[in-house]
Amino acid sequence: MKKKEIQRLIAKSFDGTLTASEKVFLDGWLLDSIENEKKYEEYTELWKKTESLALIEAINVESSLVATKKRINKNRTQRKVLFYAGRLAAVLILAIFLSFTLNYFVGDDVVGSAEKEIVYQEVRAAYGTKTKFVLNDSTVVWLNSGSTLRFPISFEGMDERKVALEGEAYFEVTKNVNKPFIVDTKKLDVKVYGTSFNVNAYDDYNSLLVVLVEGKVSLLQDGNDGQKEVMVLRPNDVVSYDVDSEILRRSRDSRLEKYTAWKEGSILFYNDPIDAVIKRLEKWYNIEIQIEDAALKEYRFTATFNNESLEQVLELLSLSSAMDYEIVMSENQSNDDSGKRKILLRTKNN
Repeated sequence: MKKKEIQRLIAKSFDGTLTASEKVFLDGWLLDSIENEKKYEEYTELWKKTESLALIEAINVESSLVATKKRINKNRTQRKVLFYAGRLAAVLILAIFLSFTLNYFVGDDVVGSAEKEIVYQEVRAAYGTKTKFVLNDSTVVWLNSGSTLRFPISFEGMDERKVALEGEAYFEVTKNVNKPFIVDTKKLDVKVYGTSFNVNAYDDYNSLLVVLVEGKVSLLQDGNDGQKEVMVLRPNDVVSYDVDSEILRRSRDSRLEKYTAWKEGSILFYNDPIDAVIKRLEKWYNIEIQIEDAALKEYRFTATFNNESLEQVLELLSLSSAMDYEIVMSENQSNDDSGKRKILLRTKNN
């Protein structure tokens, strides 16, 4: 985390306004090094001193007022003015001291912009795995293999709940009609208020796929006059967006598990062309698949896989078709490398 973000969390810890997720981050930062603990102790001592100053100033002001009342006989109105003036002086002295010391330790920009600072977290799912977690607003997220989600650790004080996705994710969004939830991708943005849907937006894909399970979803596109709504989805809608042609295609599908079963650890194909099969397998197993025979592009597959190894999947596909495969190593790769393996697909009669 950036220095300013840590300083903002430290300041919030003193006045008891840390959220649960912010406290987790701060605790992790403290455990990260002895230097961090020492820095936090410095801030704590400073805070204690400012509290003592506030008490001393209050006592001194009250004592002065009592002595003043004994020495001079002022009317009631004048005494009230003097009393409040004394209290104000103490507050001003304390404010000046706090401003100076906080600026000295953490800088002007932290004090002046604490409310504007947004702390982000990034979660990534390793290849061959899926990750499930909960956002600050109780929205549940599943991240698919090789995907990344960047999001604020808190949506408090924000007009919208915006997250940035690279890859594939399934969302169960907590409803909030006053604060829409927006999934920002490099192709289109997905805007919802409370719903369940799947977004497939890998950067190396030339398309975006949005599947709506329940609720309502709007697709937003950047334009010269800002973002505009280009389509509204209904449950069971499957919408694809081609980046090159900028064409949106909508279809209806009652078997949405084909698009969402990955979050349960399964891969499903329903009469899918080999191109769709390849894309799914490449991302899940972090491999590169190359078609050696153009005739294979006419093949379609229906299958369900649950936690099978790559070799088992390829063998089952081969047994159910005239397709054969070969696993090879790339030129710059050895058997000990953790990089991508290459799969060659061809017809069995070749």
